[in-house]
Amino acid sequence: MTTSTTSAVCPFAFPFPPDDDPTAPPAVPTSGESSRVVPIALPDRPDGRPADLVGSSSAAWYVTGYELVRRVLRETETFSREHGDDVHPYLRLSPLIMGWDGEHHRALRSLVAREFTPRRIALQRPVLEALTDRLLDAMAASGEPADLVEALAMPLSLHAVGEVLQTPEEDRGRFRQWGDMFISTGPDRAREAETALREMTAYVARRMERLGDRDDSALARTLQAADERGIDHAEAALLVSSMVTAAWETTAGALSCLLYKLLTTTWDGTLLYRHLCLTPDAIPGTIHETLRTVPNGTLETAQPRRAMRDVELDGVQVRAGDIVVPAIDQADRDPDVWDDPDRYDITRTPRPLLTFGHGPHVCLGEHLAVLELNVAVERLTTRFPALRLAAPPTEITWNAATTVRRPLALPVTWSSPATSQKTR
Repeated sequence: MTTSTTSAVCPFAFPFPPDDDPTAPPAVPTSGESSRVVPIALPDRPDGRPADLVGSSSAAWYVTGYELVRRVLRETETFSREHGDDVHPYLRLSPLIMGWDGEHHRALRSLVAREFTPRRIALQRPVLEALTDRLLDAMAASGEPADLVEALAMPLSLHAVGEVLQTPEEDRGRFRQWGDMFISTGPDRAREAETALREMTAYVARRMERLGDRDDSALARTLQAADERGIDHAEAALLVSSMVTAAWETTAGALSCLLYKLLTTTWDGTLLYRHLCLTPDAIPGTIHETLRTVPNGTLETAQPRRAMRDVELDGVQVRAGDIVVPAIDQADRDPDVWDDPDRYDITRTPRPLLTFGHGPHVCLGEHLAVLELNVAVERLTTRFPALRLAAPPTEITWNAATTVRRPLALPVTWSSPATSQKTR
């Protein structure tokens, strides 16, 4: 790995030390060569082998600039996702669609793309509202305190993607178990991911075999599109499995972090959650700003890419074969794009974020995720205006078992203070 100057640059150990705020990305060290393309040293694998087995190296480039990250995500012929897979400490995503590039990747995405268009997802609003109301009814019936992660965030996200893909409600818990296994960070994560992938794909394949000729479900439409494009049914089943895995826990994590932010942040002298109860028009802007500032993953980046040719990034010479890490959460705090980017400001004028990626690998479930977040906050603030944390923020424990950033539990209470006093 070389830079644009002849001086040697010592790479910084990655991951960087975490910020004291669990919802903020870590500070990025600078090398003096470029503040937007930083040399890093990825951790070796648990067995002592280097992070990048292909290059027999643990060196990589950490890219933070908004336009630079967009370029890395967009130019797949130069920055390959497929050839940058299985780089520690990132998940190995092959043979899922997230680990492919090129024409085959585009063909696979086209099988389900029409199920996730903004227009089709907008039709899911009544379904999501009814689902959210049902979950909140159950939470109220169970009494205080309640855990918002298990009572709302996890089941809402799982059932939302289940509704779009029309998987049986009684089977959705199995997808949660498989999803946790696939994105596990534990010592047996490779074996767990392989087991989860095999079982998920077999389940979807069995569902496909039972489809009738007149079935008009999303699964049937996906299978029909596969036949039209000459794509094997096994690959179609794998695609549906990957969609459920990719969509549900990341959105559940985003909702959990959003609710934590609303219940721990002050805005205009009052709790932000309370502000949204009084000013519901501020909900979309609050969600957009939270997506901009709160990382969804524990590594705060998109999956790594491999440079397929020599290329210059911000004055830094990246060589063919180098690993390039697109730091999407840092890019969404680029001072060239946002004024005072580290300030949390729900009144900002929205502009495109990199939270859901960019280019050929942009998240298909983006519109569904944003709709889920809006519906959840709308219904929650309407139903429970006095909602508040039932434990100090410092006592909230954060997830370390998977790669998704979220509080493990979010205990809340909702009786008004006056009511609570009377019942004592």
